[in-house]
Amino acid sequence: MKELLSQYQQLAAASMDEATALPFATYCNDDIFKLEADKIFSKEWVFACAEQAIANPGDYFSFNLAGEAIAIVRGQDGELRAMSNNCRHRGTPLLDEGFGHVGRNIICPYHAWTYDDKGALKGAPHTGSIRIDKEKHCLPQFQLQIWSGLLFINLDDKAPPLSQRLRGIDNYTAIFEPQRFDSYSGGNLEHWDANWKLAMENAAEGYHVFKVHKETLETVGPTKTAYYVAGSAEWTITGGESVDNSSKLMKWFRGGYPEAYSHYLTIILPPSFVAILSYDSLSWIQMLPDGADKSVIRSGAIFPKSMFKEDKQSKAFTEAFFAEDKWICERAQRGMQSKLGKGGKLVELEKSVVDFHQYLASRLFGENVDEFIEGDNAKIFKE
Repeated sequence: MKELLSQYQQLAAASMDEATALPFATYCNDDIFKLEADKIFSKEWVFACAEQAIANPGDYFSFNLAGEAIAIVRGQDGELRAMSNNCRHRGTPLLDEGFGHVGRNIICPYHAWTYDDKGALKGAPHTGSIRIDKEKHCLPQFQLQIWSGLLFINLDDKAPPLSQRLRGIDNYTAIFEPQRFDSYSGGNLEHWDANWKLAMENAAEGYHVFKVHKETLETVGPTKTAYYVAGSAEWTITGGESVDNSSKLMKWFRGGYPEAYSHYLTIILPPSFVAILSYDSLSWIQMLPDGADKSVIRSGAIFPKSMFKEDKQSKAFTEAFFAEDKWICERAQRGMQSKLGKGGKLVELEKSVVDFHQYLASRLFGENVDEFIEGDNAKIFKE
């Protein structure tokens, strides 16, 4: 284990010129997974869901993060709160995982201990002569912050604010005016037989698109048009030119618009969030660990209500490229079992993967990593 950790640290900290794939064992080793759960998912800002997905009082989203059952609830007062989803009595999960509606009270399905939508214990039935101190049995609360309509939580109450982590990112995203995105579309919930880092790396780079997604994503965002916009270990943005299949007449009707609207941005926010931002929408994929060699994958999108057009063709397109990503990630995971295999050199189109590796090096090992850089095409989005 000591040797593996040393290799992990060295390779993750490498700059672009020296960067290679990480040691295969880091994608399937239980001790590595426990280290990542403790030093990353228990201490970092992690994407949860879109604010628009729990828009009404009583709406909630519940999920598991690093072994902790979390519920984000919109109270009757309209406020959003992130709290433990484990009953303070004997630890039973309170709300079912996923999205739902709970009303004013949260009632444990085991012994009916009842909490209000702020997490305060209201009562416990049939306690006999035993007095329950309600103030000592409230549900623990967690930090919850919003960026561009997206909810992020942090289990560490001493963590610096999300705005500090994302400083500078709006310089590139603001041109798309994501504050316009007032509607939400839920994607799929999937379980992949692949380590979370492997799924994150796959989502972060466009190098594989021409091969894995030849009939899907390559037709709308070709690999040859992809480029690096800006980033570091904290966050990365890449971009690409979108294929415009509109008719000449439609283009004429649209008139002039910023050059950025003919491009898209891929936003990589470690540890587990990758999104595609365009003028029409912000769509994402989230990868959360479910052990050393499995991941929980969620997707979704926000967009202006006036632009939403969901049809069978677009739904089939999305399902097709998700199936392709699952197939290639699970195939790659099988390769991680090799004891003799060794990863090779990363190429220029994998600079976002290098940034992600350096994020791991900084969080897991305290490594000093490369400073923020900006690519030549960054000016497209800063006009």
